[in-house]
Amino acid sequence: MTVSPTGDRDRGAGAKSAPQQESQAQPSWAEEWDRRSTTLAVLLMALATLGSAWSAYQSSLWNGIQIFNLNDAATISRKAGEKMTIAGQQRNLDAVLFAQCARDFFDGKLQQVQFVLARMRPEFRKTVEAWLSMQPAKNPNAPSTPFAMPQYRQQLAEEANELEKKSGEIYSQARSANRTSDMYTLLGVLYTSALFLSGLISGFDQKPVRRILLVLSLALLILAIAVMAGQPIAHVG
Repeated sequence: MTVSPTGDRDRGAGAKSAPQQESQAQPSWAEEWDRRSTTLAVLLMALATLGSAWSAYQSSLWNGIQIFNLNDAATISRKAGEKMTIAGQQRNLDAVLFAQCARDFFDGKLQQVQFVLARMRPEFRKTVEAWLSMQPAKNPNAPSTPFAMPQYRQQLAEEANELEKKSGEIYSQARSANRTSDMYTLLGVLYTSALFLSGLISGFDQKPVRRILLVLSLALLILAIAVMAGQPIAHVG
């Protein structure tokens, strides 16, 4: 049986073309790197977009909390000022009535003393009566005035002080909310920067440039996530 030379050449050509087809079917290292870097860039862009949106949302909520706290602090401080003003007026009236009461007391005008005592605030009247019972004209250990006695109290002044304290606490909360809002704004900048860098990757074919952009974007993303983990979270309502 005679073998055709043409057939041998055809089989030889077929044998040589098989490895070439296999090599063409397998992607090159460059193509594999390009595909993986693009996939990683898309993943970074997705995470950065979510982080940026969440940061903007939280920043808005904390800014609202700050505004409400500032309004509450201002309202409470105004009420405290009103109470303190009335307390000051009461103290002036106490001083005038005490001066008249003391003058009548040392003049022996007990009827006038009772008349003046009846016009005093109940709190202050008890204090003056306690002071008079100590015989201040004869007792050197008696306080010089009823204002120096521990019984002398002004409820409005105490309420004003409590309101001022509460106003200061709420104002501190407003400042804390402002710092948190600013921090979330900064986080939004970091996420946006990471998003921008990861978006640039597809525009460069040079592998070193793509690596640098990937590393920078990933570093910013990790930094933003680490900082965000330590921030408080605001809730609607």
